[in-house]
Amino acid sequence: MRRQLTYSQQAKFLYIKLVEAVLESLGLVGTTMKEDEDNVWKEFQDGSHLMVVNCYPSCPQPDLTLGMPPHSDYGFLTILLQDEVEGLQIQSQGKWVTVEPLPNSFVVNVGDHLEIFSNGRYKSVLHRVLVNSSKSRMSVASLHSFGFDRVVRPSSKLVDEANPRRYKDTDFSSFLEYVSSCEPKRKNFLESRKLTSV
Repeated sequence: MRRQLTYSQQAKFLYIKLVEAVLESLGLVGTTMKEDEDNVWKEFQDGSHLMVVNCYPSCPQPDLTLGMPPHSDYGFLTILLQDEVEGLQIQSQGKWVTVEPLPNSFVVNVGDHLEIFSNGRYKSVLHRVLVNSSKSRMSVASLHSFGFDRVVRPSSKLVDEANPRRYKDTDFSSFLEYVSSCEPKRKNFLESRKLTSV
């Protein structure tokens, strides 16, 4: 008898497949010693995984509230399963664009850790959620990243003279310090990690 996998296990499996594609697109697969590649894979497989179920009740005056304020996700990748109700918006070229829900699909958001790790080749997505005037909206966010004790920095393979390092090292304690400070009112976490000399 085949063992049933939980949604969480399936989401983790999908995340690992997506990471494989990301690393390949960055030229980081097959370019290092096998032992180094195995260590990188272990970090992704043993990394953090947080699942969040969001429920946004309908609101007769949706312009008076916001389901979720503008933010980028702290981690590496977020896999989002949403229902058929519109609400998710991403910022593109300074404008808010609604992400149309597609049946039987996921939305994959690039997080701050992937932007840092890729030295800016991938861009973290600023997004928000609006409420609907007549329908409730539900989503399940599966947030994946490195372990909470891991220092995240640009991959050394993606930093050279033509592509100087763009981000400071970061870890979970830096993020918690940032969240508890006044900084979030002025800029997002990723902005606080950018090196100014670039």
